[in-house]
Amino acid sequence: MPDLMNGPILRSVIGFAVPLTVANLVQQSYLLVDGILVGQYMDVAGLAAVGVSQPLVYLASAVFIGISTGFSIRLAQIKGTGRVGELATSAAGLAVFTVVWSLTCVALVGLFARPILGLMGVPDRLAEDGHSFLLVFSLGFLPMFGTGAVCAYLRGLGNSKASMYILTVSSAVNAVLAWLFIAPLGLGLRGAASATVVASVVSLVLGLAYLRRGEWIRGPGRAAGPDAIAGPRAAEIRAELRRAVSLGLPVAVQHVLLSVGIMVLVWVITPLGASFIAAMTVVGRLELFTAMIFLDFSGAMTVFAAQNLAAGMTERVWRGLRQVLALAAGLTALVSAVVMLLGNDIAAAFTDDPYARETIVRYIVITYPFFFLYTVMAVMHGYLNGAGRTVLPLICTVLSFLVVRIPMSFLLREPYGADGVIWMVNVGWLAGFVFTVIVTVQHRSRRPGLREAVAVS
Repeated sequence: MPDLMNGPILRSVIGFAVPLTVANLVQQSYLLVDGILVGQYMDVAGLAAVGVSQPLVYLASAVFIGISTGFSIRLAQIKGTGRVGELATSAAGLAVFTVVWSLTCVALVGLFARPILGLMGVPDRLAEDGHSFLLVFSLGFLPMFGTGAVCAYLRGLGNSKASMYILTVSSAVNAVLAWLFIAPLGLGLRGAASATVVASVVSLVLGLAYLRRGEWIRGPGRAAGPDAIAGPRAAEIRAELRRAVSLGLPVAVQHVLLSVGIMVLVWVITPLGASFIAAMTVVGRLELFTAMIFLDFSGAMTVFAAQNLAAGMTERVWRGLRQVLALAAGLTALVSAVVMLLGNDIAAAFTDDPYARETIVRYIVITYPFFFLYTVMAVMHGYLNGAGRTVLPLICTVLSFLVVRIPMSFLLREPYGADGVIWMVNVGWLAGFVFTVIVTVQHRSRRPGLREAVAVS
């Protein structure tokens, strides 16, 4: 884990965030390319079908994201204590979880995907298309989560660059295959899903080949020796699973709640038609792409706050938070201006449906002037996580999305239509922003330092 307790604050935080940003932007770029291909080579219903299926994909991924994060933390702890011989045990636990959860998700999709789409209020034709996409996509859960497990292991050892390379290759292969399967071969939604499956297999093979060189045994530095690769006992693996689950469960819960909330939101917006669903699919991917750098600032702020609070350098943490907030606000203004300027071009790249284009541009015009509410909130959540107050960002998510945005979208859908749903994005951000500012200021007044940080860890 990098040392963020010395040197210029912004340089340290940015240096930590850049590798994460590159990997995440590459992945999000693929999602944008995939959306453009589906929108241009298929009708708007194809884009809508992908959109209604995404909450189920996110739900399956939510648990894996949380628990794999727990394993990354465990691996970092093992490396930090120098008990290299335990790396194999933790890796085995991660492998067991990955295989079991992947196969479970394949079964769950086959059994429950179609009924859940019906409960979401998705029309029959759209639900059938979404179900067809999910059935093929689910075949890639094992290589997809396997790649995620490899990257989680590498991040735990502090090797974020290797993860970046693996994910970059995966996204590039995915984009090329998506074009090949959708455009020349005309395989439609199943082609888009098949591209992801094949690309996931390629990335998993590359990741395992990299680990085979010895990284999984030794991490950076010298090899661990014969004792490190002795077969871990089943009891030890179960113990590692319990530790990782306890660490990753809060993250998993937050992602699960978000995925369920998105399903409810799909139910709310379905009466507005396939073109509106397609437009929301596009702006959702665009929003995540533009937010990625700020989410990585949040992750860097978590590590920065945790290290410096543990060392008792409270004032350095607050100087860092102010500097990162100022940087985030400035970058948000720039990003928002660019997106608003290119709004028509962005909409045209994804679809030629007039209503979907109009809705995409309308969403950008309404929400991006207020995008700073989200980005500033994300940075402050990074601080709160680093200070050990991980429940507060979870409460914020529940408040802003589940308590405010979704119910208000439902209430305003009839009288105001699409505009009512879109404006509630800003209202949800505002509720979360106000809550986050209040709890951050209250935490500041407590002046947390070494004692609290150590107690939390």
